[in-house]
Amino acid sequence: MNARNPRGAEQPDGSQATVKEFSLTLPMIVSGLDARGQEFRENSVLSTISSEQASFLLRTRVERKAVLKLVISLPPKLADGQPLALVIKGRVKTCQQVPDEPEARRVILELDSRYFIGAGEA
Repeated sequence: MNARNPRGAEQPDGSQATVKEFSLTLPMIVSGLDARGQEFRENSVLSTISSEQASFLLRTRVERKAVLKLVISLPPKLADGQPLALVIKGRVKTCQQVPDEPEARRVILELDSRYFIGAGEA
């Protein structure tokens, strides 16, 4: 797990807030509506996550501002040996094609501030 400190939003005093972004490769399930308005569910792998956004590859085409749900499987060490998952929703901020993988797109999701950690999906 690698942490990065990208520059964040400007604070009232003119300084920059620091948002920690973590590079994680955790399995997850992405669901929502595709570009045609049809429900989809796809296995993916989380690339990075911060308190504000997450990035991952997706084969399904989605529109900007589409609401997606991520169910991220937590490693046994973090979940105290139990099968727990982080469930969070957000809106697609960007969706760009990946040069070496013509069927995949890199999605950046702006995360809601609410999340759920529990056994399985919610």
